[in-house]
Amino acid sequence: MKEPKHKGILDQGYSTDRNNKPELRFRLSVRAGLVADALERYSTSTSGLRILDLGAAEGKTVLKMNELLPGNEFTGVEYSKELIDLADGLPGNISLVHGDAMRLPGALSTTRFDVVSALAVLEHLKTPLDAVLQAYEVLKPGGFFVATCPVPTWDHISQKLGLLKDDQHEKEMDKGLLTRVVSDAGLELIEYRKFMWAPISFMPYLHVPISPASSIKCDRLIESFKILNWLFVNQVVIGRKPS
Repeated sequence: MKEPKHKGILDQGYSTDRNNKPELRFRLSVRAGLVADALERYSTSTSGLRILDLGAAEGKTVLKMNELLPGNEFTGVEYSKELIDLADGLPGNISLVHGDAMRLPGALSTTRFDVVSALAVLEHLKTPLDAVLQAYEVLKPGGFFVATCPVPTWDHISQKLGLLKDDQHEKEMDKGLLTRVVSDAGLELIEYRKFMWAPISFMPYLHVPISPASSIKCDRLIESFKILNWLFVNQVVIGRKPS
């Protein structure tokens, strides 16, 4: 059997879990919210945009982005054909394409996007820089790249606690590597910060409801108290293609 090109290639079980587990729905909603937050902070417009999501799975995160950012055209590229086949009820402004984030299919490689997102994707790739280089190529001048990755320390803790499967990631994307792949791809680094404060992000595991928007606002507040920053479990980086 041919070895898969990336670790952590997801399947129907992952999609089912995202339907049934509140912690997974919470995570994807927060990540989608970070894309919306980035555009609200740094873009002159939040509508009429063409947005590409790398590693889009069955499209649930893109659907959430569409809810937060109406009036845009979304394309998701996904390596797992099984997940694409599970996509259901996507509106006309959302399409999913089977392909590799490190080598985009021909039709996508010649399209130009205002935004490219890679949400919890780069850590699964053997050469994450290749995916960021692809993002750079398809971005319009002035376009934005938004990527999230888990903090490696908390990744290991989650594995020990049984909250995350072992051996799922190819790379430990710490701050140095995450910001470096953005810069090495030719993008201007606009922002790096951590998000999902552990005590808040654990609430969905206890079936305690918390809105993703409230979580993002709390992150900004807690971030100002530097002493508590070690409790953030994820990180986000925002880059911009030079005009």
